[in-house]
Parts: sequence; structure tokens; C-alpha cells
Amino acid sequence: MSRQLSVTGFFKKPSSGGLERGEKRGSDVLEDNEEGGPAVTAVLSAAPGAKATSSGKEVRREYRVQWEREFTWLRAEGGKMFCDICRRAKANNGFVKGCTTIQKSALNDHKSSHSHIESCAVVNQSVQMEKHVEKSQVACNEALKTQLKVVLHMANTSTPSHQYPKLIHLLQSAGCPNLNTAHTYTHHDTVYQMEEAIAATITSAIDDRIASSRYVGVIVDETTNITVEKMLITYLSLQQNGEPETVFMGNYAIPSGTAECIAAKIKDVLSGRGVAMSRVVGLGSDGANVMVGRKNGVAQQLRQNDCPYLVNIHCGAHRTALAARDASKAVREIDAYVTTVNNTYTYYKNSPIRTHRLKELQKEMDEHDLLSLKQPSATRWLSLERAVKGMRANWVALVLELEEEEAARDCPVAKGLRRQLQKSTFPALTHLLTDVLSVVNRMNLTFQKEDVNISSIQPVVNMTLASLDDLISEPGVAERKFNEASQDGRFCGITLTQPDAQAFSKLRSQYLAEITKSVKKRFPEEHLGIIADLDTVLNASRYPTADSALKTHGLEALERVCDQYGSPRGAAAPLVENDRMQRDFLPMKRVLAGSGNPSFRGSCRLLITSLGEMFPDFRALAEVALVIPVSSVAAERGFSLQNKIKTATRSRLSEAKAQHLMSIASAAESIDTFDYTQASALFKSMRPRRKV
Repeated sequence: MSRQLSVTGFFKKPSSGGLERGEKRGSDVLEDNEEGGPAVTAVLSAAPGAKATSSGKEVRREYRVQWEREFTWLRAEGGKMFCDICRRAKANNGFVKGCTTIQKSALNDHKSSHSHIESCAVVNQSVQMEKHVEKSQVACNEALKTQLKVVLHMANTSTPSHQYPKLIHLLQSAGCPNLNTAHTYTHHDTVYQMEEAIAATITSAIDDRIASSRYVGVIVDETTNITVEKMLITYLSLQQNGEPETVFMGNYAIPSGTAECIAAKIKDVLSGRGVAMSRVVGLGSDGANVMVGRKNGVAQQLRQNDCPYLVNIHCGAHRTALAARDASKAVREIDAYVTTVNNTYTYYKNSPIRTHRLKELQKEMDEHDLLSLKQPSATRWLSLERAVKGMRANWVALVLELEEEEAARDCPVAKGLRRQLQKSTFPALTHLLTDVLSVVNRMNLTFQKEDVNISSIQPVVNMTLASLDDLISEPGVAERKFNEASQDGRFCGITLTQPDAQAFSKLRSQYLAEITKSVKKRFPEEHLGIIADLDTVLNASRYPTADSALKTHGLEALERVCDQYGSPRGAAAPLVENDRMQRDFLPMKRVLAGSGNPSFRGSCRLLITSLGEMFPDFRALAEVALVIPVSSVAAERGFSLQNKIKTATRSRLSEAKAQHLMSIASAAESIDTFDYTQASALFKSMRPRRKV
């Protein structure tokens, strides 16, 4: 039974200030305190809300956590009760300032108050608006993602920017659910900013990979673009957990092609991307004097001032092309042969009528697999082989068509070309060159592969020299077919003039000797230097199987490696500790041999990922060896990409826009895996006022 208050207390009037809304008298306090439930779970401060009974005892107003289940907006802080809804609506009532009447009746009064009801309505409207805005934002983000996909596809396919509105209209017409006029950009400046955002996203990812590679190699080359600007293209070779990678850095306009200008630009580019010059351990170039000059070349300037451990590599593909060119120039008959092939190509290229007659003649001969004529070019590595194959496939049709041209029109050019083609040495040289150039270009193609490394150089060169020795000993496949098909001075039914087997044999021997000498000259064993020593030390596939031979394997090469990387150079600290590396050499060889004698790349991967703590010096050597560029093919592909992007019809592209497009196209990001979230954030941050 409830304890009865005194009569005096019952009829006691309120204070002069009156009761605040939501407060109750003393009897209500007792009723609330006697509501069902176990002990109170939270007690607020009794001083501000306590009241005394007639007996003089203080009544404690206790806060019950159970109230929060009924009044979900209720919060208790600092001895007061607050309403989250009214707070959010910024209302002006006691539950915003903090109610000190700790009673359930105060909560009921507040719940039914006009201020709380209005606050609920305001908050509900705000919630609905937030949901609407969120839904609209999702739609806008999806629309932006779709537009970024379009721009990424355009950059990957070298599609001009002015085609963007047409592509967007095409997608809208096809019913693309993410595009509508409210969420679609159409201005060409927006396309540029999307390209910039995509390129920045790609560049950021590349910079992260560069930062994680302790050492890097630089690949550079220079050229002139369509607007006759001197350009320097730069790539970086790096490694990620033992996997080598080549990344595009940029294509920059330079005022001149001097070694000083190129070296300064390289330093500027690398410092701008956060790459310390001391990390550069390799330079790949086309072998031009401005790059590899012993006194003032780019490599020498970098090595003297900034990169003491830099190793300069002359591109293997360039060397191979130069070897073939040197041999052709050394033999007068080969040079004359190339001139005849070039003249024949020009004769038909400049006349569609002659070309049509040649094709019709080929159809009459039922030759369905004939190749088109190709022009030999001094700047394209594989062009001579393709020109020779085209001449071999079209030789019969060419001779017959030139005879018709000569008889019908008395054309002196046709007469001169026919006489050159009918000389016995011409088809014989065609078949000889087919065999020789296939061997040389196989080496060229090997050096053009992306996964080529320093261990590939000497084996490929040795394979090429062995194949040339085989051709010296006996004819190749194409030459044997020619010898079998030519009888009594006739080949394929056509009479050959000036047959002289002895003279051709002498010419054959001379050319094969020259091409062999040129390859050896361009790839001297003594000039491979430190890269050959790194291969000897790290390539477990070349370790001997016997333990006695394994102990002595590579000791001389290791000494040269210690001299290169274990001695301080100027202010630069050595990359390895010589004593520790010599002590660890035999254990390292035994561990790699016990791991199955992996290849050069496999050995480097193991040393970097699994054996790095055990053999830290050899881990450093592996990291260096993987990033030394063997060729500058990446730069040549970059120039091809530049010419594909900046054409005669797009010659007004700025350097920055061309840079963005080349960065995107070089990365070759898939539209399905690209990080559109980061690109969208960058795009939105470029200008403060955007639809999205």
C-alpha cells in the first residue's frame, strides 16, 4: 500500500515559479518509484530533482533504462533527460535544454506536446529528403561511372573527344539505364577533365608500385612528333615481389636533343614522381651517341653526378637491326637487291592500274596465298624480311606483268625492273635472304618481348650464331626449294639471265660471313660485362650439378659484382656487403640448387620473396638485376602510340592532353576492373559546381 502524505503536504501550493511542463507533484514521484520492475538500472543526480516529504525524508527520482525501450528518442546525459528528435529538429523546449524532472509522466507529457509532434514531422521530412537525395546521388554516381567508362574506352581506342556526345546519345538511344539528360555531361571541357581524372588514378597506382620497388631502371628515347616538336619519352622498369614490370612515365617536349638537356629532363621527371636518382641502376636506350657517349653521353652524366651504380644497356633489338643493316651495306649486291625491291614497290604503289593488273594476273594463276608487296625501311626492324617474303611470293607474277607492260606500252621502267628480276642472282638472293633474315629476326623478336631479361642475351646470340653457321654449311629450307625448282637456267617456267653459280656461291659466302661478323660485333661477349656476371651469379639453371663444381662456380663473376656494387662511390653507400656476400655465396647456390635450379627470373623471385632475410645481399642483387632494361622496345611502342594519338587531324592536341591519353592507353586498363570510385572523386573535386 502507498504511504499517505501529510495533509499539509497534500494541500501545499506550488512555488511562485509554478510547475514546469512535464513535472509532477510528490505523489506522482512515489507512484513512479513504485512501478513494476526490479532495482533501478541508472540513478541520476538527486539534488536538482529531489523533493522532501512531510516526514523530512528526501524522495529520490530515479531514471529507468526501461523507459528508453518505450521512448526511443530518450537520452540521459549529465543528470538530465533529452529528446533526440527535438534536438535534431532544433526545437526550443525543455527536452532540448535538458529536462530535470526525472519522471515518466514528464516523458508522456513531452511525447504529446505540440513542440515534439512538430519536431517529429520536421525530422520525418528530413529523413525522406535524405533518402531522396541519396537515391538521386546513387543515380548520379552510376551515370558518372558510365560516362567514365565511355571516356576510358575512347582513350584506349584513340577515339577523338568530339565523338563523346555522339556516343552518349547512342547509349541513351539504346536505353542505357544509367544515363539521362539530368545526369549527363556533354561539354568537351568535361571530357578533358574525365581524361585527367582517369589518368591521375592510373598514375597514382603506378606511383605506389614505383615506391615499393627499391631500385628502378630508366628507358628513354627521343623522336619528333607530327608538329615537329622534339619529344623525350620515358618509361620505368621496376619489380613487384620478384615480377618485373615496365610502366609509362611520360612523353615530354624538350628544347633540344643534347645530352645535357636529356639528362636534366630525366632528373626533373623522376624527382617530380618522387624517385630518388640513387635508386636508378639501369638505363636502356637505342645506343645513339648522345645516350651512350663515353665522355658526355646521357648515361655518363647520370653516372658521374647522380647514379653511381647505373649500368647502360644498348637495346638488343636495335643491335640486331644494326647488324643486319651493316651486313647489307657491306655487300654491294645485297644493297643493289634492296634498291630493286624498293623500286618495284614504288612502281606499283604509284599506279592503281598496274596494281590492278598484277592482282588480276595473280587470280589467273590461282595463287590465293600471295602476299602483298612491302617496302623495305631503314627505320623498321622487320621490314626487309617482309619485303623479301612479298617479293618471293610475287616474283613470277611480277615478271609476267612487267613483260606485258614492256610489250604493250614500251615502258623503259618496266623493262629495267624486269631485267633486274630475271637475273639469276635475284631469285637466288631472295631465297637466301628468306632463310637468313628469318634467323636474325627471330633474335630481334625475342628482344622485343616484354619478359626478356639479362639472362636472355647471350643464349639468344649464341643460338643465332649457331643457326648462321648451319646456313654456311648447307642451304636453308627456302634456298633448297629454289635449287630443286631451278633447272637448266629456268625457274617456275621463266628463263633466268646471266646464270653464274660460282659467282653466287662466292656472294653467298661473303654475305653469311658479313652477317655473322656483324652480329658478333654488335654483341661482343666482353661488352656484356656486369649483366653477364649477374646472370652467372644468380641464374640457378646454369649451376653445375656436382657439388665440387658448384663450389667454384661463379667466383670470378662474384668478384666483379663485388667491385661494381660493394664499393662506395662518392657519397653513395655500397648496395651490398662484400664480405657477407662472399660468405653467403655457396650456401645461396646450394639453396637454389635444392629448389630445383630455377631459371634466372625464378631465382630472383625466390631471393626477393622467400630467401631475402637469409641472403640480404643477393636479394639486393636480384632486385637490381630484374630492373636493368635489356631493350628500349617500350619506348618505340610509346612513339607508335604517340603517332596513333596525335595525328594530322588531331595535331592541335596539347602536351597535357596527349600525356593523359598516352597514360591511359599505355596502362590498357579494362573498363570492367578500373577503379571508377577514385576517378569519380577526383573528377568531382576539380570544380566546385557539378551536377554530380
